[in-house]
Amino acid sequence: MRTVRRVRSSGRRVARTVRPMLLGVAFSLMLAKAAAAAPCGRPDLLETFPADGATDVPVNVRLSARYAATAEYVNEEVTFEHVGFDTEAPRATFDSTEGGLSFEPSAPLVAGDSYVVRWPALRGLTTAGAGKGAEVKFTAGSTKDVDPPLFGGVRSIAWDVERVDDDCTDSLEDRFMFDLSLDDATDDGGRRMLSLVVFQSKGGSATTSPAPVLVQRFPDSGSRVRVQRAIDSAAGNVCFAALARDSSGRVSNSADREVCVSTVKPPFFYGCSVARARAGRGTAPVALLILIGVGRRCAGRERRRA
Repeated sequence: MRTVRRVRSSGRRVARTVRPMLLGVAFSLMLAKAAAAAPCGRPDLLETFPADGATDVPVNVRLSARYAATAEYVNEEVTFEHVGFDTEAPRATFDSTEGGLSFEPSAPLVAGDSYVVRWPALRGLTTAGAGKGAEVKFTAGSTKDVDPPLFGGVRSIAWDVERVDDDCTDSLEDRFMFDLSLDDATDDGGRRMLSLVVFQSKGGSATTSPAPVLVQRFPDSGSRVRVQRAIDSAAGNVCFAALARDSSGRVSNSADREVCVSTVKPPFFYGCSVARARAGRGTAPVALLILIGVGRRCAGRERRRA
């Protein structure tokens, strides 16, 4: 996929308490759908919890793997091995809204012991053949994950518009790109076991309930995450919120904090009055040159009218 930057603008930070309706949504977001572009590509496994080679995994962990949006689960076998011991076959469940395949071991993990999970390759909804699975080896720790994560939520937003040469649709598409800065997160089950769920709480397609737009492993401290949205889904005043989810399914209380930004739907330059209105800080250099040229032409026309 090739992208061409169109316009860039720094976002306006507005942090506030979300309306009470959002407070009751935190639990339901554990099963909420992550919004995505039209399905395209291989139904590969994207990430696992825990990751391969992990240590100090909580003894009450729920093991999970996240697949691409194109993946379809048709009772493919998941194997779970407690190294050196007979192990009961797991009963896995698939959440098609997040592409998550998961199960709970029949007994708590044994501290210091080694385990292996073999996640299957799943077939695709729109592609022939199966994607990639994975073999994950990890070592159990000695503690349980009992407390919800501590996470402050979204800190700030920067947005821009990019024109994408989409290999899936074979066409050029304008999309909003939102770069979200996050507060750091901690959890008694370990930071490496945390998932991040970002949802659009206002604007565009967010109407009666928040719309999840991103689910992934929680990023490194100080990192940003990028949310991609269709133009009609995020034009105007748009708000985002986020929560952290731990290995036992508990979520942070950060869903009551949202950060908002005002976006401008392209095309940006319609005429003299619009061109003047768009000038200002955050306008890309190329756009400034366009504005200067448009401004001169408009001034000339106004002088001729006088």
